[in-house]
Amino acid sequence: MTPAAWHKHMRKACRVLRSVQNRAASDEPETVISSCYYAMHHAACAVLLSKGQPLPKTHASLISRFGLTVRDLGPESREAGTLPDRAFHRRTKGDYDVDVAFTRNDVLAARDEAIKFVDHCRTLLPKQRRKKLLS
Repeated sequence: MTPAAWHKHMRKACRVLRSVQNRAASDEPETVISSCYYAMHHAACAVLLSKGQPLPKTHASLISRFGLTVRDLGPESREAGTLPDRAFHRRTKGDYDVDVAFTRNDVLAARDEAIKFVDHCRTLLPKQRRKKLLS
């Protein structure tokens, strides 16, 4: 994929994250939880593509490859590498468990992790394109 591909993934991550921020207090916790994961998913895709790596075919492989890619970039990156796995498990539980009952605190925590993750991923992207992501 071209450099434009990673840029498109990060822009999508930012759009989904804005939606999460607007809906975090809504009565749709499973939807917000799912969107938190997908904001992280697209941000992780952007980082991998910006480093010239192909995108894995499965969610688990993407999560694993992202973690391996960032683990040696410092403590913040190492911590960020653990967030998509937690988000994926929450999303899976929300999508498939009919007895799940996420609280408002669960949703706000997921939102905060998604914000932290996407923000950190922005710092891992090539500098010349970072400013354009905010527009």
